[in-house]
Amino acid sequence: MRFNFLLSILLSCFALFPVFSQNLKLDKNTKNALSKVDTSKIKRDITYLADDKLKGRLPGKEGYQMAVDYVVDQYKQIGLMPAGENGTFVQKLILRKATINVKSSLAILKDKNGNEDTLSIGKDITILPNALQAKTVTEAQLVFAGYGIDMPGKYSDYDRLDVKGKIVVLLNGAPANLQLPSSIQAHFGSPASKMTIAASKGAVGVIMSTALPTPASTAIPSISVAMDPAKTVAVGRSALGKLQLSARVPNAELIRIFMNSGKNLKQVLSILEQGKPSSFELPVSIRVQYTSEYKDVESYNVIAKIEGTDQNLKNEYVIHTAHLDHVGIAMPVRGDSIYNGAHDNASGVACLLEIARIYKRTGVKPRRSVLIVMTTAEEMGLLGSAYFSSFPTVPKSQIVADVNTDMPTLIAPLLSVAPLGAEHSSIDQHVAFACEQLGIEKQKDPMPEEARFVRSDQYSFVLEGIPALHIKYGLKTVDPSFDLVKFTKQWRDANYHKPSDEITNGFDFEAAKKYVQLNFLISYSIAQTTERPKWNAGDFFGKAIQ
Repeated sequence: MRFNFLLSILLSCFALFPVFSQNLKLDKNTKNALSKVDTSKIKRDITYLADDKLKGRLPGKEGYQMAVDYVVDQYKQIGLMPAGENGTFVQKLILRKATINVKSSLAILKDKNGNEDTLSIGKDITILPNALQAKTVTEAQLVFAGYGIDMPGKYSDYDRLDVKGKIVVLLNGAPANLQLPSSIQAHFGSPASKMTIAASKGAVGVIMSTALPTPASTAIPSISVAMDPAKTVAVGRSALGKLQLSARVPNAELIRIFMNSGKNLKQVLSILEQGKPSSFELPVSIRVQYTSEYKDVESYNVIAKIEGTDQNLKNEYVIHTAHLDHVGIAMPVRGDSIYNGAHDNASGVACLLEIARIYKRTGVKPRRSVLIVMTTAEEMGLLGSAYFSSFPTVPKSQIVADVNTDMPTLIAPLLSVAPLGAEHSSIDQHVAFACEQLGIEKQKDPMPEEARFVRSDQYSFVLEGIPALHIKYGLKTVDPSFDLVKFTKQWRDANYHKPSDEITNGFDFEAAKKYVQLNFLISYSIAQTTERPKWNAGDFFGKAIQ
């Protein structure tokens, strides 16, 4: 049984793909276009967007608006068509930061004999705010559902477990012994995925905990969501209006909840780590009440179109995404408090602008239309992409793929890449084609433990059933003895989300040129191929997300 389960997963992810519906060859004009990638323009764009005067491009602040204005001006100079709202280049949305009012919060456990135990807010339990409901009061039975995974017909923590109207207690992460591909492991390890699954089963709340002791957090709980301008709908990884409670408890509190359950937590964890479900009702209920306070700001996605030339295919769209925001001004490091975000993600924005120039200034004619989408609030939880993919400015059914660019990490020669997510759909064919044209090796994710697949904007499109990928660097180097992954990790630890992420820090612009060429060829291949990308037969994301 277990063998068949794992075999079906692996086959869905690594099955051989069908051949192209047409044999795509690069004509002289397209090859010429690739040779004209202008690294001086890439550097110029990064330099402006990562300048101190933009103060880290935090959405809702003047610096982010300066970035929006710059991108709109570049769109106009390139000659792109507006693809935002009302004939403009922008899509307006509201970013809501919801914060819990700790003083108004209350949480009480009650056992089957009616004995009550009041939990200390922030110590015994951390309650997350509700983005749509200012005051919340709820009471429900607790049930334990392992890691909260649900793969119908293969593995489910919810088999024979009724959670309707109840609050589900779940563990963070996913059991390693399931041996899932890194993208599926990352998906199921995501708190948002756990909450979505629980809500779909009829649960009214989720309490998450850890299998091991962890230090308590003293921060006041907050979440951020994206909303329509009328503030009636919220999207984003924390915008689950069906849940009355989203909370965390430390391992010590989980042990206490298990004390009178008749179950041994260590034994339950051992069963789960063997890849077997262990789910059951707990003889405990919880009553909570809390209030949520809101701060709303306006922000914008910035969207342009390169219209396709095929009479039928031009009404379908290949999306290029890159997030325009960064984290603003924060704690000083060596006297510098501006988090410029040159690599993350001014470089991605600059690469997309150069891809647009390839399309428009060299006479390359895509059959499908191509959208260039700069998203807001990625750093707040993929909010701009969640909003655009939920409410696109073109018909959602006509979006065939997303090619995402986030922090290319252009610090070494680009000899290999890991196309995160491509293995789930026929997009992988287009990546293989592009890599072959440029002599780049295609590899598997070298850092599966970092769950990068769910941490960038392409994931928002996958959740809407749209095939998507995110190109990251691979392992290959000129010197085989040089450990590029170790080098990159050390560089990231020193510079990721720090003031040192500036234009002066480590850019390899030849790698930038190759990265632009690769991402252009991927979208161009998709745009030119008559058959639209499709999920692999039996693929998890193709079946479960839709």
